[in-house]
Amino acid sequence: MNLEIVTAIAAGIIAAIIGIVFEVVISRRLGKKESGETYSQKLSRLTESLLKSSSEVDDVLAELSQTASEREKAVCKFESELRVLENREKELQERVRTLENVPIPVAERFAELTAVGEQKSAWRDYILFGAGVVVSTVVAIILNIVGLG
Repeated sequence: MNLEIVTAIAAGIIAAIIGIVFEVVISRRLGKKESGETYSQKLSRLTESLLKSSSEVDDVLAELSQTASEREKAVCKFESELRVLENREKELQERVRTLENVPIPVAERFAELTAVGEQKSAWRDYILFGAGVVVSTVVAIILNIVGLG
């Protein structure tokens, strides 16, 4: 248990005892009639009440501790997500700075070079497709003449 909690409970018990003593002394001085309850019975009843209250305080403190722990986990999760986002932002800023330094004519020339390569690649694909059709047709005819097709 935490030292502060133990101190608070001890202070509560001492305050209850002092309150009972003052009540008995003041009631005797003022001449009030006591109830049928003896001092030890009253002290016992108040002690039980204090113990019950102390137990309820312990339950509340445990719940507060659990809530604080959950909030701490949530904060840690948010901090880690924030770090990831900050790193991503730095990467993107670096990319933007890099692209800002690339002159427009260089970017246009790069686009032209890739367009020519793509056109050559397309012609190569058409020729390969046509050759495949011709070869498969010739093979089918030969297999048909031989009697295997």
